[in-house]
Amino acid sequence: MLLNSELKVIRWDYRMADNILEIKLQEDDDKLQKMLSSKGIEKRVILRTCNRLEIYFHDDAKFSENELENAELLKDEHAIRHLLRVSSGLESMSIGEQEILRQIKEAFDLAHKQGRTDKFLSMIFQKALKVGKEVRETTEISHGKVSIPSIMIEQIEKKGLLNSSTIGVIGTGKMAATVVKYLKKKPSVKITIYGRNEEAGSELSHLFKVNFRKTLDIGNIVEECHVIVTATSSKTPLITRELIEKIPRKLLFIDISNPKNIEESYSNPNVELINLEMANQILQENRKRKEKDIEVAETIIDRELRKIYSKLAEGEIEGYIASIYSRSKDILSDEIEKFSRAIENGTEEREALELLGNSIVNKVLAPETLTLKKMVREGKTESVREFLDSAMKFTDRELYSSSEDHKENQSQQVQNHQLYQKP
Repeated sequence: MLLNSELKVIRWDYRMADNILEIKLQEDDDKLQKMLSSKGIEKRVILRTCNRLEIYFHDDAKFSENELENAELLKDEHAIRHLLRVSSGLESMSIGEQEILRQIKEAFDLAHKQGRTDKFLSMIFQKALKVGKEVRETTEISHGKVSIPSIMIEQIEKKGLLNSSTIGVIGTGKMAATVVKYLKKKPSVKITIYGRNEEAGSELSHLFKVNFRKTLDIGNIVEECHVIVTATSSKTPLITRELIEKIPRKLLFIDISNPKNIEESYSNPNVELINLEMANQILQENRKRKEKDIEVAETIIDRELRKIYSKLAEGEIEGYIASIYSRSKDILSDEIEKFSRAIENGTEEREALELLGNSIVNKVLAPETLTLKKMVREGKTESVREFLDSAMKFTDRELYSSSEDHKENQSQQVQNHQLYQKP
């Protein structure tokens, strides 16, 4: 990987077992930020959604086993490719999900506002957003029902329960808000949001112009609704088997919570339950239908990944060349002072000039000369030979054989100097 450009990502997502993601998502954000700062990770972007928690950075940091327990750590190309796949909707629970692009942009914008981004992270995330947009414009990967809420609402519609039905949404978070947003597209549905967080519930109620009730009295909610959607982060089930078995009429439960909010092991023919586990078949069918779109998306990602590495390489080479010119000017300045002192001390001008010239040549070429010799000792002869073959084409005689070549070299020196002077 190129120096100072090693992207890393620590990730937890919906594919992890034993509610690992849920535990991480419930951790205090300030605590996470302090932990990262304590590791010297000042430049970072944290992507937090209902189904993933990912930390992108490129600082060197050491973590204990406890800090990275159950996490996956990706580096270099694997990390960049992962971000491009996430932005393209290939890493989502529902393939082609649209919402993730907005979430990535919001995560980056927040990090930028907090002063936690730099040129490298900005370039990578802007590229990811561009790739995500291109994949959706080039393919049909995001056509149809692609989000979990929209898929679940489609199931409600198939059962004929979106006409003059009362639907209760338990929860006041982002997932609950998304559910309400989709339900609002069905004008004949009466929607009520239920939850204990009065501030968040009132905000959603005002935003979508629906009812809000500050309660989690499940018995009353069951009596009032034909369909109940649970979308909370509760660690324990809100709706128990015992309660479900007492329901005397037809009722549909939609559980899009993780962990599950509704117990499954009940016996009541009046009640039907659809949860994320049961929706998995729908998700797999969607993925199968979009196999060709996925292939196109992977091709776009491969192409843009090559461009990223090319840009990183170009930037690093320009920086290195700028450092050579800067180092050479420092050497020249030092040698001129030595030359002046030598003349003052009576050294012949010709001798002093030869000393100055030899010293400059040796000091300027020393790092590259020693590096080439080291590469040969390490058996990297093919790389050395390739470099020498290219370098020999630009000897002084050939480089200055035309005025155009000379102008080009001068221009390069000016560009490198300007580049080095940038903050």
